[in-house]
Amino acid sequence: MSCCTRPASRSLTPAAAAHSIAPRCTTVRTLRTRTKDAPTTTSIPVDGVVPTGAKRMRTIESMPFQTYQLALDVIRKDRAEKLSMITAEREKIARVMKFKGLTSQSIEVRSMLHYIEDLKIKADINNPRVKYNFDTGLIGMNKPVYRYLLERKWREMRRPVLMQRLTQMHVIPDVLPGINPSVDVQVRFLGRDTRPGVFVKSLDSERPPTFKIVPFKRGEQLCTVVVVDPDVPDVAADGFRYHLHWILSNIVISPTQTQAVGTGSAPSDEIVSYLPPHVQKGSPYHRYAMFVFRQPNNARIDPATLVGKVERERFNLRSFQTKMKLQTIGAFMWRGEWDEGTKQVMQRNEIEGWDVMYTRVKV
Repeated sequence: MSCCTRPASRSLTPAAAAHSIAPRCTTVRTLRTRTKDAPTTTSIPVDGVVPTGAKRMRTIESMPFQTYQLALDVIRKDRAEKLSMITAEREKIARVMKFKGLTSQSIEVRSMLHYIEDLKIKADINNPRVKYNFDTGLIGMNKPVYRYLLERKWREMRRPVLMQRLTQMHVIPDVLPGINPSVDVQVRFLGRDTRPGVFVKSLDSERPPTFKIVPFKRGEQLCTVVVVDPDVPDVAADGFRYHLHWILSNIVISPTQTQAVGTGSAPSDEIVSYLPPHVQKGSPYHRYAMFVFRQPNNARIDPATLVGKVERERFNLRSFQTKMKLQTIGAFMWRGEWDEGTKQVMQRNEIEGWDVMYTRVKV
């Protein structure tokens, strides 16, 4: 009997029909399935030896592109050429100092050292690894190329904002006639970063701020920092006068020592103690200007020559700068106004005038 025929006279019960649904005239094809092997992960040993068959980690230097690798070869050859030029220049400096009797502070030697710094920057500026490290913050300020990149970024972003605040709010020329900042001044109140020109509450500025001074040239410098308020009302003169808030001297800074005041800073001398900013009620907002000066010839200032001889009232920063032969290298500013904490700050620090209110008089 064919598999496709069945007797017409035979009837199936439901149970028998269920068993008779087996494939008769339909051909069933079985599906072939392939089990994928789970991906194996091979860890690279700490000693750096990669076992046979292990997956290698792709780095910037091992990108598998022919053009990219050719470009890396050009960069390596250029770097080797710059390093040979640096070696030759150092030998030249040694000969000049030996036969001419020059020192490292002479103009000719300093010019040659500056040329070496420029060669170091050019040797690494095109390295993709250097750019990657800079973008991710993995930099060392002891390397000229990172100092160069950091200074370029500062001049493109933070410095224009600072100069805009100083000129728009007339700190320049009200306090000093002009300034050409060459260091980055970063101020923090109560551990919080402060942008130039913002309002700082009286309670936040009651304690001295911490700040960094970031130079971009190698070597140590001794600096003096002065904070002055040019907006104290002078009723008798119907105008405003200057008031000194803080003077610090002999602050040591370098590319690797940027913390001027705060944790990690080097010892410095406080010539005039910190006076909390305070704006009396009714007075317009006050500008608090912080200026950083380089001390002449990197010489220390004897605090004994200034302690008790600098008065807060009617302090003139221009005269102080001229007398001490200071060079302006950096600046910062913030603003203050009467707020809910000013009275408490003035009372705690025994500052007179907390009960005085200024009002405008129409003439």
